[in-house]
Amino acid sequence: MILSTHAIVGGAIASLMPSHPLLAVVAGFASHFVIDAIPHWDYRLRSISVGKGADNRRLRLSRNVMLDLAVIALDACAGLALALWLFATSASVWVIVLGAVAAMLPDPLQFAHSLFPREPLNTLQRFHGWIHSKRKLAWRLGVSSQAAFATAVSALAGALH
Repeated sequence: MILSTHAIVGGAIASLMPSHPLLAVVAGFASHFVIDAIPHWDYRLRSISVGKGADNRRLRLSRNVMLDLAVIALDACAGLALALWLFATSASVWVIVLGAVAAMLPDPLQFAHSLFPREPLNTLQRFHGWIHSKRKLAWRLGVSSQAAFATAVSALAGALH
């Protein structure tokens, strides 16, 4: 899943437990793996590698690296903004932020693992690779299915409120 989808799901989960920030973080983090098990589409990165065998230790600043970072940042910020817009109240803003960020965190930890392949990142990376769906959807179906999934999670969270 893309980071925006993870953030919306993490924000939705956190909105259900606004007085339990630690639980919101744990549930948001766990949600990442649950929804990564669903077949989906991921955008292609030009220079940054994640997953099995990724090694970014020789990564040098280049146009492609900057484009990858811009896409990742836009995706994460859009997801966080949508999670806040959909679920935050003045009393729950920080819990929504925590849930959304925790839900996105496993992906940057994959990048961290490629730089520092040590425990506990080794174990987390093995688990992430194991649970991640091996079936990739085409762009059109993948994008629309993630939008539909995020909409359904948002509607479910709204109904549970």
